[in-house]
Amino acid sequence: MINVGIIGLGFMGGVHLRNWQALDGVRVVAVCDANPIVRTAKQGNIEAGSDVLDLEGIAIYTDVADMLARGDLDAVSIALPTHLHRAVSIQCLEAGVHVLCEKPMALSVADCDAMIDAARAAGKQLMVAQCIRFWPAYAWAKAAVGGGEYGKVLSADFSRLTYAPAWDGDSWLSDSSKSGGIALDLHIHDLDFIQHLFGVPQEVRSDRVDSRHVHTLVDYGGGCVVSATASWLMPEPFGFEMSYSIVFEKAAAVFKDNELKVYPAEDEPFVPDLAEGDGYQGEIEYFARLLSGANVEEIITPEQARESVRMALEIIQ
Repeated sequence: MINVGIIGLGFMGGVHLRNWQALDGVRVVAVCDANPIVRTAKQGNIEAGSDVLDLEGIAIYTDVADMLARGDLDAVSIALPTHLHRAVSIQCLEAGVHVLCEKPMALSVADCDAMIDAARAAGKQLMVAQCIRFWPAYAWAKAAVGGGEYGKVLSADFSRLTYAPAWDGDSWLSDSSKSGGIALDLHIHDLDFIQHLFGVPQEVRSDRVDSRHVHTLVDYGGGCVVSATASWLMPEPFGFEMSYSIVFEKAAAVFKDNELKVYPAEDEPFVPDLAEGDGYQGEIEYFARLLSGANVEEIITPEQARESVRMALEIIQ
């Protein structure tokens, strides 16, 4: 049995809590939040995690040190504001607890390095929750690019559009000194997935319209054109949309409106079968398998999460 604690009970903390609770062989035994209340209001721009949290039988703490002192935790999910990731991750690792930390990994490359060093010194798992690597439609793209069935990639474009983050009560997301702004909070999803698909780029170039909109060209050489857009400029009724299009030599794949469609050059378009669930479920299932000692395919490393932070910072510097 894996004993898990959740640190941070905001929107993403609720998502982590529910997905841990859904797993066999896992017991959520503790949660920690400065204001540990059952949240009922919508707290994000997506619907997952908007229901009331089930905290029955779970010990509630307001101090991380007190929660760690109980001594029976195997792992924690850290879903705190980004500027707290380094300190709390290191605190938990030094206490001998495995860490699943929400994205982005941290606000600086130096902070990421400190977290990696702490994990190595403690001999514990450190994983960053870059959920798009686990999202079924995006996992299909990874397999298609790696498999070569449709030939090499000619172009790829990724987008996530939503409204400015006003759902957070203390406005930490709106404070770039705490969240890293749009590049580290929103754009990093696609920057990380681009790295997952194609590796470390030769160059990253960005056009920033303002602090709420960014468009990036990622140069891999060889004629492949890769771009990504992130925007907080949409009106609130728009909600949230993530999409991509990838053009191969022998096909095109388009993910939009939560549907993936493939257009082979010499066959009829089709909708591929995808795994059930979403990336939140996938990342937590993966981390649980890591902790259980199962032989799993490597999907993300702390070093890769660090590189995604570096790419995002390169855009805004």
